[in-house]
Amino acid sequence: MIERIKQLMEAKSLSSTQFADGIEVPRAIVSHILSGRNKPSLDVVMKILDAHRDVNMDWLLLGEGEMLKKLAADSVAANAPEALRAKTAAPATEVTVEEEPVEKVQKPEKVETKRPVAKQAGKTIERIIIFYDDKTFDTYSPV
Repeated sequence: MIERIKQLMEAKSLSSTQFADGIEVPRAIVSHILSGRNKPSLDVVMKILDAHRDVNMDWLLLGEGEMLKKLAADSVAANAPEALRAKTAAPATEVTVEEEPVEKVQKPEKVETKRPVAKQAGKTIERIIIFYDDKTFDTYSPV
């Protein structure tokens, strides 16, 4: 399974740190697995399959089949009645879809507030740190 994990990382052009961050496990766990020190736990395997939904579970666990799952359209076409297959087999026209530009949101360096800072028994707020699920954070300090 270790070799298949390495193949997956190579196919998706991921370093071990990117892979570990993507499946939300400590980097050391992936390092130990790749070095052969530890075998992947069920939790790690489940996180790999959850983060990489296109990976074939049989391939990852048993080395059987293809690395990536076939597209749903392929399986629908294979199981569809002949009349439906004839319709889907008609030549397709090319459609160009233009993506709308994604507007990037700037995170403020410092938030200024007009509200008084709450005090508790001689304590004042020094800073507030907000952690986001994409592993970034913002720090706010009272004015």
